[in-house]
Amino acid sequence: MNKLGTPITDWSKEGRAALVLEHREVFALLLRHSLAQAAKPYGEQNLLDAFRFKTLDDAVDWCLKRFATGTLEQGRLSPSSRCWRLFTQARFWLSQREGAAGFLRKMQELEAACRRDSVLAEIPESEGVPVPDLDVQRLVERLSRTLTELLARTCPDLVTWWLRATEELRSLWFDLPIPEPSHQPRMKKERSIRIHDALFRFACLFRGLLLQQKDAAPSHLAVREWLFRQCRNVPPYRRTEEEIAAALPLTIPKTKRAVQHLRREGVSALLHQLIGSLNAPAETADAVALMEWQLMRESVTKTTLTAFALDEGASPELERSIEALPSVTRRRRS
Repeated sequence: MNKLGTPITDWSKEGRAALVLEHREVFALLLRHSLAQAAKPYGEQNLLDAFRFKTLDDAVDWCLKRFATGTLEQGRLSPSSRCWRLFTQARFWLSQREGAAGFLRKMQELEAACRRDSVLAEIPESEGVPVPDLDVQRLVERLSRTLTELLARTCPDLVTWWLRATEELRSLWFDLPIPEPSHQPRMKKERSIRIHDALFRFACLFRGLLLQQKDAAPSHLAVREWLFRQCRNVPPYRRTEEEIAAALPLTIPKTKRAVQHLRREGVSALLHQLIGSLNAPAETADAVALMEWQLMRESVTKTTLTAFALDEGASPELERSIEALPSVTRRRRS
């Protein structure tokens, strides 16, 4: 449809309501087609049930009402979505329905159900029902919980960057839809930094490395305030030095240089902990353990050092430790 690029110029509730009133039939057609396409892999009614819709018309009506009356921040949409094309983006509307974490969880459940149905269809009746792979289920649940925590502690784009970074590895086990980040860097190096930043933060949460305040050194408190608190959904997805200083105890020096030193010290300590946990998996390691190791291994690289200004000789000990780690080798499920 050649009108998809028509910009939405008035994002006030009144402007959006007027736009729906004038072009309701067109928007409804776009939404219906988009939602139907999104439902194809899982079955239309399965998708509707998962997101608490009775019918496709019910879903379309909800989306139009949400657009006309809901709180939508234009600045959090990618430039390509600030036009009629927004009504072709089923993932956006389903995320509006359940929230980012809820959307990921629902899609994960639909993917799992789809795979189960596929496996059952291929097995002759005489072979009975297969036993679920509980280790895989537990790992997927842990990953999902950590993604939810990452979202709660930081911002939506970091979840997106982690999903991008792990797409190839996860595709061997389970798939999740990957939305576009709100801010897409043009330079490959900057995209790589965002990816390794997200991998590192996820790994720290997955390993449970964040301490409670009473147990934490000043450097740990500083890095926790810097990287593991809610922040604006714009690069570099971190709290400012002023915000960090304000959250530190009164007894801790709060000059700019002091805060920067504490941040570097705190990140270095977390990197050392992650590296120390990355013993090479044995040749006999099961596939689930191997996947978990690969996810953690990819969170500690030289690009991770670049993301936190610890490269170019700033931390030679960390560089040597990373170089000594075994490399990741892809291993598909047999």
